[in-house]
Amino acid sequence: MLFRTLALSAVLAGGAVVVVSSCSLIRIPITKIPDAEHHTHLLSSFDPTVLEASSSSSSSVVAVVAATSRGRRRRGLSSSSIRGSSSLKEKKEENVILRDLQNAQYYGSLEVGTPPQEFQVVFDTGSSDLWIPAGSCKLESSNCASKTTFDKSKSSTYAEVAPGAKSAFSIQYGSGPVSGTYGVDVVTLADDYTSTGQTFALAEHTDGLGRVYSGAKFDGILGLAFPELSRDQGANALIPNLKEEGVLEKAIFAFYLGDEEDGELAVGGYDEARMSGDITWVDLLSPAYWLAKMDTVKFGTETISAGTAGIMDTGTSLIYGPQDQVMTMARMLDAQYAAQVGLFLIDCETDVPDLEFAVGGKAVAVPGADLVIKDDTGRYCFLAVSIMQFGGEGADTLDGELEEEVIEEVKRRSVGSGGEPIPFEYSGNVWLMGDSYLRQFYSIWDYDNQKFGLADLKKTEEE
Repeated sequence: MLFRTLALSAVLAGGAVVVVSSCSLIRIPITKIPDAEHHTHLLSSFDPTVLEASSSSSSSVVAVVAATSRGRRRRGLSSSSIRGSSSLKEKKEENVILRDLQNAQYYGSLEVGTPPQEFQVVFDTGSSDLWIPAGSCKLESSNCASKTTFDKSKSSTYAEVAPGAKSAFSIQYGSGPVSGTYGVDVVTLADDYTSTGQTFALAEHTDGLGRVYSGAKFDGILGLAFPELSRDQGANALIPNLKEEGVLEKAIFAFYLGDEEDGELAVGGYDEARMSGDITWVDLLSPAYWLAKMDTVKFGTETISAGTAGIMDTGTSLIYGPQDQVMTMARMLDAQYAAQVGLFLIDCETDVPDLEFAVGGKAVAVPGADLVIKDDTGRYCFLAVSIMQFGGEGADTLDGELEEEVIEEVKRRSVGSGGEPIPFEYSGNVWLMGDSYLRQFYSIWDYDNQKFGLADLKKTEEE
């Protein structure tokens, strides 16, 4: 799972449900935390007074290292590694409440059990498991006190997993493990999209997530990737399961990730009111991650890759790429590497070019202005693109403070034959495409045809 930066001060968005047309499309506003607040959180470990620079004759990039041992340890991306590196039921689609966590996490409500118990869950396209905290979580874990927990004794439809099915749940995050048990119950998404036999995990031990979980505004996670990535591959993911049970005609969903404005998740189809022009479809490289081939990557006029791939992930705030490709960008900007935050420090006066990715022949650019993060003093600026490594002692990203499981999985499974999450020919040549990229267009995620779709956003009258 690509579980990334968690804010401690996210604000729930208000808004009334508006039902439009006969297809029961529901839209509910979301609110984006201001960039300044988000950047402060991202750079919470940065302290320029403890940095010292050391240059390398083989590179214009200066590796910046911490002069003390305090702060976060960045595994797999040391300063030495940087230096010198080169319609059923008359329903077609429905929208889900979305709320934006620090412009990095999108979450909304999900109901489990009979009568329904409501939870706030992160909608994460980088994972496949659904987990919510168990009733025992508040007793077993110090960071679970503020969470809504599931009381299985109050659900008339709850059942233990079938004999022989996997019963123990465990997932390893960068800060520690989360574990519990599996169960089966009614799960409802978007008011009335209900699976009557959904396997999900009840987390009993969440201390591995640390204090960040106790302050976060969500209870659990709803993974939207393919079942191949699940900790229990015998269980279906929720949206494919809704189709299998006859609730949805199509196992498809779509995201509009609002930037300083409302956003939505459409389930069972896509919202044409958000789109302009045709959809560009691209086949997935394997039905696991939402992994698509990218034709080219350009930074300004410089082509930095003529053949790579990208994991499309709503659970990641920034963009991460292979070391050699990101290093090309860093050199162009005379960047310095700040080890405490895992980002490249740049001169605030630098004119950062656009970063363009071509997918299925459609070029989408992230504006250079969106690739700059400024600290709360306004004196220090960072490039919002960093390195994701696949080898060495480990791998990490800025947003991976809580979890690096996905990258370890990429390392472990990126070698081998067909059918694995990362095809062999893309080993070490994969980008992690977070919200800063996905916000540039309307994204459509098609389980049935194993395709990812891109469409231009419809411009507003103000634009």
